[in-house]
Amino acid sequence: MKNKYNTLSKYIFDHSEKEYRKETVEGLFRSILEPVVSNQKFESFVLLKLEDLSNYSSLIKRLNFSGAEVICFSDNLGKNYSKENIWEQTEFLIVIGQRYSACLVWDYSYSKDKDKTNICLLYNSKIISDIAKVVLDNSVFDFKELLFKYVPDRRENLNLNKSINSIAVMLDERNEDVLFSEREKSQIYANDDTYQTAEIVANKAKYIAHEIKNNLSIINLYSKIIDKRLSCISFEKETNDSVFGAIKNITTASENVSYLINDLRCLSSPFLTEINVKQFIYNTIMLSQEKADKAGIEIIVSDFEEYIIKTDKIKLQCSITNIIFNAIEAGKSGDKIFIDIINSDERTDIRVRNTGEMIPIEIQKKIFESDFTTKKTGNGLGLAICKKQMELLGGDIILEYSNPEETAFKIVLPKKL
Repeated sequence: MKNKYNTLSKYIFDHSEKEYRKETVEGLFRSILEPVVSNQKFESFVLLKLEDLSNYSSLIKRLNFSGAEVICFSDNLGKNYSKENIWEQTEFLIVIGQRYSACLVWDYSYSKDKDKTNICLLYNSKIISDIAKVVLDNSVFDFKELLFKYVPDRRENLNLNKSINSIAVMLDERNEDVLFSEREKSQIYANDDTYQTAEIVANKAKYIAHEIKNNLSIINLYSKIIDKRLSCISFEKETNDSVFGAIKNITTASENVSYLINDLRCLSSPFLTEINVKQFIYNTIMLSQEKADKAGIEIIVSDFEEYIIKTDKIKLQCSITNIIFNAIEAGKSGDKIFIDIINSDERTDIRVRNTGEMIPIEIQKKIFESDFTTKKTGNGLGLAICKKQMELLGGDIILEYSNPEETAFKIVLPKKL
């Protein structure tokens, strides 16, 4: 039974909507402490309690040379200033400065999965002072003067904390993508040399795709900045056409690379995780919305109840996005794309219908073949790879029909592998 006087645990569950992986917690810990250890002139007050020092040793050494006044509540970091062991395995990092304050509180012992925990993550919040006072009340060392000395002079920033916690969720999802479950992989693949080689290639492809995507974001951002700045300057017609034509070509090339990234992401090894289908579908549509808006095509999702399935969300997202992109490219302004979800006890069907051009009958039999494409700039990887990846997950992608009025693809996913 947990110690009922462990009032720090209250903050963990009051400010956490999900459990986070250990790798995510370690990343958040480092990000909070980095402003302190990287600037010796930054004066602050740090409260610290760690159960395992092994992953933080170099950072703690840097903390000793910072401008922070540090009080530890861990035996492995020196003197333990707590009155008694009421916090048990609850850990915390609290940084209080006049211009910067942050805290992270967590406890792996509350979760069935010992590599996951709920967290309390706050930046520039009045609640941080409340948490520090709880620590003060259970400390043999009176640090009231330090607490008042470094009390933050900024007001509560709810939007900042909402944004930071959203980033933490995305970081945790990224870690889920990177950290593979050996048990789940063994259910899908045989452990042979061919698979191991393929996995190395897939992991490399996934890393490359991530890095390319980061750089594409920068290219797109500065293309928009240049376009906006130049629109305020008068040029001769020839120069004007040349400059804005170049910007358009950069944007188009960037979009083409984005499509290739989807194919690379599909090459990664399967990682099964639980997803909320409704939330997932709407998040996936957001990836295609800008392209659809530019083409004047409306995406309509039929209403359905929320429920959870277990699958590889990256592969599923790549497959849905690939079909939607193809539908946009086959359509014209005023066309519509409909997404229907059919849920049964055994499986989930995701149907994507569009009112664009009909796929010729002679092509319908070839669209899932490798190296087959009707696009001048295509490489034939999209639907072929997506179909194979869905099959690895026990599902499939099917062209249900294509006629002059409508074309429909269906993704079939089993509820259990």
